[in-house]
Amino acid sequence: MSTIQAYKRDNGKIGIRNYILVISTVSCVNTVTSKIAQKTGAIPINHEQGCVEFEDDHKRTVLALSSAGRNPNVAGVLVVGLGCEQTSSQPLIRSIQASGKPVEFVRVQDEGGSPEAIQKGVELIEKLQKQSEEFAREECTLEGLVVGVQCGGSDWTTAISGNTVIGKMTDLVIQNGGSVLMSEVAGFPGSEHIVAEQAVSHQVGLEVFQMVDELRADFVKDHGQTIEKINPTPGNKAGGITTLVEKSMGNIKKMGSSPVQGLLKLEDKIPYPGLWIVDSRVQGPDQFSTTGFGILGAHVTVFSTGRGTPIGNAVMPLIKITGNPVTYMKFQSILDFNAGVVLEGESIEETGKALYEFLLKVANGKQTKSEINENFEFVIPREQRRTAI
Repeated sequence: MSTIQAYKRDNGKIGIRNYILVISTVSCVNTVTSKIAQKTGAIPINHEQGCVEFEDDHKRTVLALSSAGRNPNVAGVLVVGLGCEQTSSQPLIRSIQASGKPVEFVRVQDEGGSPEAIQKGVELIEKLQKQSEEFAREECTLEGLVVGVQCGGSDWTTAISGNTVIGKMTDLVIQNGGSVLMSEVAGFPGSEHIVAEQAVSHQVGLEVFQMVDELRADFVKDHGQTIEKINPTPGNKAGGITTLVEKSMGNIKKMGSSPVQGLLKLEDKIPYPGLWIVDSRVQGPDQFSTTGFGILGAHVTVFSTGRGTPIGNAVMPLIKITGNPVTYMKFQSILDFNAGVVLEGESIEETGKALYEFLLKVANGKQTKSEINENFEFVIPREQRRTAI
């Protein structure tokens, strides 16, 4: 049984990082949060929401912001508010505090303006940083570890080497008691029957089919065309992927051979360890999926890219791998692991084990390129509205 050195939180969870966050309640104060972060080294969470939102959208905004603060990788939070926004600061603060985290607050209108709020924010962050130094890593099992798996900027090597190697890693994480989250529902059509066959029960398999059937129907209803019209993307096609079926066959390789335990919405809790499908049907950039993993409490995401992408995440490290050895040589400043050795003769099994060992090193504190480069994206995934069929 593998173990890691992690931080034990007051609520019983474990964290692999001691991040300090500066969370904006509304887009009006994004510059304030950014400047506080720049002066202190804290991680800012800025967004374009927080006011004049419809109820469902606002619930998703609050869910994302509160979940960011509750993520087990976070040791402390500064919430920055304006004073007249839709997002109520106090419920947000109480939600984060319920996870045992220290939370500080600064309101720009109370302080008399941005410069004053920035000065106070810097003082509060320094207080939180000092408190975080009291945490020490302890030996923990993988039972509490949650790993996201994602791919983006894919090319022909993603299926053959990149995602296949991730699949071997997935199996090892689950065999050692951890959890793995996989999303990218828009990349399932054409291979949903394989995902369903891998489900732990007949009912879960039916739910997989229903999820993809609804996705297809909603796409035609909302856009007047099938999902195949926009997926694969132009970049995928330039990289050698010709159809959505071909893309989906590579996408699902990240599951490995582990049984799918069930489907999760972003507002759910992970019931027990295993492989879970995150039913987040957003259309848009990969940051929607990685942020969704963070909302569900993921500690780290292993991200496969054939063509290269620099994205990271505000609440967890991203381990960037590629199945393309040419891409790895070109983008060593943003990539962590070369799965392209499979194309040069190395076994998928051994490369998957090597990726698993790299994952454990990151869990023990090794910084990833996304952290070193300060790629701390956080994009709130919007709720898809079901349309009548």
